[in-house]
Amino acid sequence: MFEEIKMFSEKYKRYLREYIFTNGDESILLEAFESLFEIKNPNILQAIDILEIHFSSLEDILNVEKDNDTVQWIFIKRANEFLAQIFITIANILLKLKEQISIDMLTKLYNRLAFDSILPKLWFESLKDGLNLSLAMLDIDNFKEINDCYGHVTGDEVLKEVARIIRDSIREKDKAFRYGGEEFVIIFFGVDYSNLFIPLERIRERVENLNINSLNKKTTISIGASSLLEDSPSTVEEFIHFADIAMYEAKRMGKNRIVFYKELNHKPRV
Repeated sequence: MFEEIKMFSEKYKRYLREYIFTNGDESILLEAFESLFEIKNPNILQAIDILEIHFSSLEDILNVEKDNDTVQWIFIKRANEFLAQIFITIANILLKLKEQISIDMLTKLYNRLAFDSILPKLWFESLKDGLNLSLAMLDIDNFKEINDCYGHVTGDEVLKEVARIIRDSIREKDKAFRYGGEEFVIIFFGVDYSNLFIPLERIRERVENLNINSLNKKTTISIGASSLLEDSPSTVEEFIHFADIAMYEAKRMGKNRIVFYKELNHKPRV
């Protein structure tokens, strides 16, 4: 990491020198962006003390290349313009990296890492504001058979199509995740059981009617759901567990169906 930071520092100094002594040529900025930010490792970008590099480079350039008596404020202004653009570029890169880290590359839904981060925040916000939160767990039925009989390419196509259906069937403010393997999770904002069946049934029906050329059998999905205010889970983990129990009950009852946790007579606790 040290060598990469040192390389970044030397490049920064070179581009800064060119920029402030060429009347702020925008082409220098563009070239600097392309060269300086070849570094994609977020740990390195976060470790770079850009202010220290900037002022060290500026002091070196002005002392070496210009007599102190002739240094003009225009050079400082240009250097600060360069610094501002560098900060904007770093912020944009880190934002994109953060987004990539939280997105499942195959389905383009949020991933398990994002789920583990987002759900606890929503849990506490909902309890504080007295708003309901519903959680649905969805599992593709017989997915192992699809992989075994038709191959992983077809299996991936099924996952992508199911993810697309989920994404197209929920509101913008709801959040969908690939929880792992063939399992998905949806967080519904401000939705209780009375309003939960419609979007979940829409997803179940669209998956059942899914037509994939390389697959000559129906794809179905089993869904279980729980409600924060109506089921009163005591922890985030229990909230997830309730939806999980309901989903496995949907499997036990024959698959391709929706089960709400409140409908279960026996409600085991975590």
